[in-house]
Amino acid sequence: MSRKPETVNRLKAIEDVDVNCKRVLIRLDLDVPLAKLQAPSSKLQVTDDTRLQNSLQTIQYLVDKKAKITIIGHLGRPGGKRVEELSMRPVANWFEVKFPGAGILVEENLRFNPGEENGSPTFAQNIVRRLAPDIYVFDAFASYRPHASVVLMPKLVPAVAAGFRFAAEISHLSKVLENPKKPVIFILGGAKADTKIALIPKLATQADEVLIGGLIGSKVQESTKMYKKVQEGYDSKLRIAELRQDGLDITAESAKVFADKIMRAGTVVWNGPMGKFEDGKHSAGTEVVARAMNQTKAYTVVGGGDTEAALTAFGLESGIDWISSGGGAMLYYLTNATLPFLEAIK
Repeated sequence: MSRKPETVNRLKAIEDVDVNCKRVLIRLDLDVPLAKLQAPSSKLQVTDDTRLQNSLQTIQYLVDKKAKITIIGHLGRPGGKRVEELSMRPVANWFEVKFPGAGILVEENLRFNPGEENGSPTFAQNIVRRLAPDIYVFDAFASYRPHASVVLMPKLVPAVAAGFRFAAEISHLSKVLENPKKPVIFILGGAKADTKIALIPKLATQADEVLIGGLIGSKVQESTKMYKKVQEGYDSKLRIAELRQDGLDITAESAKVFADKIMRAGTVVWNGPMGKFEDGKHSAGTEVVARAMNQTKAYTVVGGGDTEAALTAFGLESGIDWISSGGGAMLYYLTNATLPFLEAIK
């Protein structure tokens, strides 16, 4: 059964808001890896700028409109205190290189203040009062926790709009929920087993089949309570891959079964590799699934950093219809048909 998702219909697109010469507060996904790429004394630099690249269309649009731009976001998990290694300075430098002379301000890591994760109204009010923005633009799809900058700040600004990337995420993922091409298959693997296992019953209500690979499958079977819950109505939809003897990859037979199902599907959503693909010795199962995703005529959606890394390692990312910028956010949206930000601006 298809589900009618929350869309950006109630939220204006950035093109529908007058941003000319206005003060714009924009929430972005800034949680990127940092490292010292040169000498030991060199400064930290962004080592994977995929998430920052995703914001370029929105930022360029605002720059062209001569908006006064302030960027906010978080980096890592500093626990509500200042951690120099998680400062936004490398991110600010990245934007300065991309937009020299544009005067873009990047605020310090929001999570340096416990008020961000605690959802403090005072924290949100203080930032909005200090920056006095005319417009709040949300372009941080991967930021799906109900934190202050996500669910409180938008309510304190005169106008709210969706950035280009956020609008694209909702548009592409809505195709999975709203009258999807059948059969619909979800593939789960990778880490964060407990989080993903809890989603299986919800995913099974939407999917024709849920394919489980990697250690998640064994954890489902080990969890008697979860397995019984799955069996109550969804066991016929659930297929758990067999693991190789070392437990670090799925068997060739299971990989072939998954690939065959992908090739016959109408819609496929994949989150999480099938094994420890990064060491080369246990990449076969993940590669078989990735190749099937690349070759199938189904509508394909992939989410999660490890899954995207696997596709890139095999040179197969170009064949995917949509690669989401947030694996956890993707699964949240697909199981709830909404996000905390969308709920906040109702």
